Amino acid sequence: MWLKRVFACLMMCAILICGPALGQAQSDASSNLVADAATLSDTLTEVQTGIYVLRLTNVSPRDGSFDADFWIWFRWQGSDVRPDQTFELANGVIASRSDTEVLNDNGYNYAAVRVQGTIYHEFDVRQFPLDDHTLTIEIEDAEREATNLVYVVDPGTELDPKVDVAGWQVGLGRPATDIHAYPTNYGFQSSGEVEAKYSRFSVPITLERTSIAPLFKLFWISLLSVVLGLLAFKVKSDDLDARFGMGVGSIFAASANAFVISDSLPETTHITLAEQINLIAVGAIFLTVFISIWSLRLRYADRDEASVRLDNWSLLIISALYVALNAVVMLFNLI
Repeated sequence: MWLKRVFACLMMCAILICGPALGQAQSDASSNLVADAATLSDTLTEVQTGIYVLRLTNVSPRDGSFDADFWIWFRWQGSDVRPDQTFELANGVIASRSDTEVLNDNGYNYAAVRVQGTIYHEFDVRQFPLDDHTLTIEIEDAEREATNLVYVVDPGTELDPKVDVAGWQVGLGRPATDIHAYPTNYGFQSSGEVEAKYSRFSVPITLERTSIAPLFKLFWISLLSVVLGLLAFKVKSDDLDARFGMGVGSIFAASANAFVISDSLPETTHITLAEQINLIAVGAIFLTVFISIWSLRLRYADRDEASVRLDNWSLLIISALYVALNAVVMLFNLI
């Protein structure tokens, strides 16, 4: 029993002796943490930046993204920044980047990095499948704001001649830099600012449709469905199986094509060009079925000549309306 009392006394003495020392150590650690906190330089560094795009893959309007593989280089003066290590994709994520080595380039620091990443883009699909797009690769520094680092366009930015995106002609726009402001100071209160401003280097890449082949590939089924629906007018209206079978089958084919179109598009509140053309096809086929019913009633009333005239005029009028409405829709959307 007396041993336990002696051990307890020794523990109390140890706590009394070591307690102030531990408190002082914690205070020193906190003091060192603030003292060693990173501070941004007050100097402004201009960084010449350029990109060489090697390839664009997985361009997906439905997913709103594309993958890019490119080289990016930086030229700057001074030893207090490493833009080759602190840059980021402002509109995407970097999947991999190569290691860098800083070289002396006529008195400038020079470093080049190969980057592979996924870039997010909101595709305007209102004119699909004759849609043009301008994709952008946007670069920002992750650490230094525009007061400390700004990008300057290097004239060497280019697009590899082998860059190809199926269905589009790829072109390079004019690279540019600007100051992008975020409406927050990210909790850094000592900045005295209510927003953070970063220099942004942007490279636009244009995608242009150069033919109507995508339109034909997407709508040849709808066009064939309309033709079959119109050819039903050449069948006697009292031949029910042939007359109405062609019309109803055409409606199902055009409706199935609508699912193919929607599977190629992202969620949107707009009625795209493709959907408008398909709606015209469905409407034309439905009109042929409705007129077939009217023609059949004329047959039942022993008005065979009137039924034939109705079929012939309907064939001409609906064909003309179908062509005219498609022309109007395409002109309205593309001009």
